[in-house]
Amino acid sequence: MVGGGTDDVTVIDTSTHEVVARVPVGDEPMLAALSPDGRRLLVTNRDSQDVSVVDVETLEPIRRVELQDGPAGCGFSPDGSRAFVANEYAHTVSVLDTASWEVIRHVDVGHGPCDLLVLPGGDVVVTNEESHDTSILDGTTGERRAAVATPDGPLGLAASPDGRLVLVTCFVSNHVYALETSTWTIAWVTRVGTGHVGACFVGGDRFLVSNSHEDHLSLVDLGTREELGRVRVGQNPATLRPVPGTSLVYVANRGGDSASVVDADAMRVVQTVSVGSSPLGVCVG
Repeated sequence: MVGGGTDDVTVIDTSTHEVVARVPVGDEPMLAALSPDGRRLLVTNRDSQDVSVVDVETLEPIRRVELQDGPAGCGFSPDGSRAFVANEYAHTVSVLDTASWEVIRHVDVGHGPCDLLVLPGGDVVVTNEESHDTSILDGTTGERRAAVATPDGPLGLAASPDGRLVLVTCFVSNHVYALETSTWTIAWVTRVGTGHVGACFVGGDRFLVSNSHEDHLSLVDLGTREELGRVRVGQNPATLRPVPGTSLVYVANRGGDSASVVDADAMRVVQTVSVGSSPLGVCVG
């Protein structure tokens, strides 16, 4: 759990939901990504304009890499050889070589890139909050392959288990866009609350959306796009991630300085965990 106000990452044991460590990182950490081999955690630090690389086994920061202004969303290529970081204020995505942790290049994308998602096939998806679109980059060359209009205020991303769809949550328009990954066209649009920040799939037929303005999550049927239920969590829920092999989902409550552990089958909070100040990013592995 990434605490932007305390400049650290809170490590939680998902079997007990207890805090086991606090790892110091850079200034105003935002989001995080786990390497495919599970050995490295990448944390973006917006105010210090860099990323921290954390050794997962020792829970020690081992590297800081300077980037451009406003690092936010991040991810690894499927083989782990590259890392990608969206720089919100520089309007770029940085491509890093993970063997040397050196920057290979900076790629121009839309304005205000926020979240970043790398698909199993290698495509890199980036939400651009200020230009109200979503960019798709080639994971090998870094070149922008497509841009899809997703007005207004696109923030969070989630990929379906089969890779067929990518959800884009829009904070301003209060809509969720589903992008068809084979054509990069809009498959459908729905609205299930206000202040959409994050989303995650629950199995292959349902997804959860965080409604930051209403302090709850919406559970939505993927086929009908009908809301199946709501569960109240902490204040200003942001990103959310499922625990593999379970029905549990971790939710960062940015206004509540906490994480809610939600049972998506029962649609109830099973535990609330105190974490660092203003948590935004969640990474489960």
